[in-house]
Amino acid sequence: MKKIFLDTNFLMDYLVRPDFSPVAAQVLREGSRNGYRFVVSFLTVANFAYINRKMPSELRNQMLRGIMESFEVADNTAIHLSEAIETNASDYEDAIQYQTALSSGCRGIITRNGKDFQFSKLPVYTPNEFLETL
Repeated sequence: MKKIFLDTNFLMDYLVRPDFSPVAAQVLREGSRNGYRFVVSFLTVANFAYINRKMPSELRNQMLRGIMESFEVADNTAIHLSEAIETNASDYEDAIQYQTALSSGCRGIITRNGKDFQFSKLPVYTPNEFLETL
C-alpha cells in the first residue's frame, strides 16, 4: 500500500476549517480509492490537541479519537529529533514531521505550506496538487 504523510495543517483543514474541508475530504476519499494509506505523526496529534485546546473537550476528544482511528499514527523518536536538527530547516517542527514521513515509508507530504518543506527530498503537494496526481 502506498503511504502519504499529512501535515498538521491538513488535519486542521479537514476537521475545523470549513473553507478548506471539502478539498481535504476529497483528498482522503480519492486517495483511499487509489490505494493510499494516510499517515500522521504522534506530534500531529499532540499539535492538534494543543491548537484546539479552547474547543469543548468532549468535541476535541471525539476528533482526536477519530484521527487515531482513521489514520496511521507514526511514532516520533529521539532519532527523528536528532535528524531534524541536521536538516537545517527553518521550522524544527516541520523537520520532525519530515523525518517521521521518511521513516514511515511515505511517498510524499500533503500540506498547504509547501514553502515550509523546501528542504524535503520527498514530493510535497498541496491538496489540489495531490488530487491532480491521482
